Amino acid sequence: MAKEEASATEQILRGRNQVLQELARGAPLGEVLGTLTKSVEECFPDLRCSILLLDETRRLRSGAAPSLPDFYVRAVDGMEIGPHIGSCGAAAALKRRVIVEDVLTHPNWAPFRELARQAEFRACWSEPVFSSVGEVLGTFAMYYAEPRKPLPAELVFIATTAHLAGIAIERKHLDERHRAQEERFRQVTESIREVFYLTEWDDGAAVKKVLYVSPAYEAVWGRSCQSLYDDPRSWSHDIHPEDRERMVKAFLGGATRGTYDVEYRLLRADESVRWIHDRAFPIRDEHDHVYRIAGISEDVTRYKEVQAQLQRARDEIEALRKEQVESLASELLLAEEHERRRLALDLHDGLNQTITLTRLKLAQLLERRGEAQRDEIREILELVDQANQSARSLTFQLSPPILHDLGFEPALQWLVEDVARTYGLDITHEGPEDASPLSERLRVLLFRAVRELLINVAKHAGASRTRVRLERGADALRISVEDDGQAFDPRVVGSRGLGLTAIRERLSHLGGEMIIATAAGRGTCVTLVAPLETDREPGA
Repeated sequence: MAKEEASATEQILRGRNQVLQELARGAPLGEVLGTLTKSVEECFPDLRCSILLLDETRRLRSGAAPSLPDFYVRAVDGMEIGPHIGSCGAAAALKRRVIVEDVLTHPNWAPFRELARQAEFRACWSEPVFSSVGEVLGTFAMYYAEPRKPLPAELVFIATTAHLAGIAIERKHLDERHRAQEERFRQVTESIREVFYLTEWDDGAAVKKVLYVSPAYEAVWGRSCQSLYDDPRSWSHDIHPEDRERMVKAFLGGATRGTYDVEYRLLRADESVRWIHDRAFPIRDEHDHVYRIAGISEDVTRYKEVQAQLQRARDEIEALRKEQVESLASELLLAEEHERRRLALDLHDGLNQTITLTRLKLAQLLERRGEAQRDEIREILELVDQANQSARSLTFQLSPPILHDLGFEPALQWLVEDVARTYGLDITHEGPEDASPLSERLRVLLFRAVRELLINVAKHAGASRTRVRLERGADALRISVEDDGQAFDPRVVGSRGLGLTAIRERLSHLGGEMIIATAAGRGTCVTLVAPLETDREPGA
């Protein structure tokens, strides 16, 4: 008996050694699993066994079954796994050994009983096959013709056999993954337009050896791949002088930390300029030391060109939008002025004339009344005169007739006198008195702008003296409003309550400009420059 057990053990060891040898020489997985199952059946003549492989759809596929009938192998190929599906389906789903002593009475085998009768087996024990990380790879099953339960030694045997099957399956899976990865790597690196490179990394080495560079290097750099292998520094020779030091410093400092991500320019031998987006990542060994650097260099020249085109288009759109907004603002200003003028005319033709007529009637009444009534009538006449003056002032404030009837220069003279009188300012006016050839838009805008500037001086500057100077050149008019009051920051135009931004934008739209000069102790000078032009058609 001892001799028989020793012989069986020796036979098992020979079978397993044969399996390991086939693994070492790279035999196909089916051949390795076939050798394993055959060696098991040779050790136990009354035993039939099989190995099923779990695929990515969570179904069991035939791996090896040398003694099972073909019809049975075909029937279970593709079987779903589940806790109540046969022996192998349950073992794979539950991740534990499933022992079925009699398949004709066990509920898991109810759907397969007829199949088991035809295959002439009654007992089926199944052991899940695991990977090194505990992932189920398949099952190892042992079939017997008679109902029975396993002996302790058989449980050990089934576990060790499943473990050996797991080693074989995992090894082949790894080989397949490596081959697939190598093939994908080759296909990707040899077909993409980006340059992939791999270098050795040795902190003590002045030159980093290039292990691999993809064929795209030749198209992007205009150099052969072999030239880079021969001289690992040659790739940097074509970097734009303005970018080289920054780029090399970034690579040496960031490649090992995974932070290297830069853009730079190449000056190729054909004098063309290429923009490169370069990234690099560290590869670490089992001790967490960086020993290689992988990187990818992308030619982004076209992207840069498109970016520049998009920026130009955005600038053009923004300029057009701004022009349209300013044109609308100008139209609104002109429409507002027209409405002001209409209201002023209504006041002049309506209220002012009514007040004048009322005064005449009161004057006639004054001559016919006695002395007692005359004092009361004189008081009424004074109130009427005040109302008349207020109505005339309101008419001029809404839309001075002088601006439209005589031109900008006379209107400017009136404006200076009116603001000085209203706010008690010391304002001097210098410049020609005859009207300049200005369009209605500019006349209105300049008049409103100077009025805002003068009122702003009165409210915010605290000035003792103000001067308005008008100079007329061959093609432009310059109006300067100077005061000796408090200075302000032109970047914060709201600090003095001015609509300076609106004035500047509207002037710019009409071809003019606004210049602000201000300094502590020296006051402020705002200069408006407007082109001389004749009246244009509305909307022109």
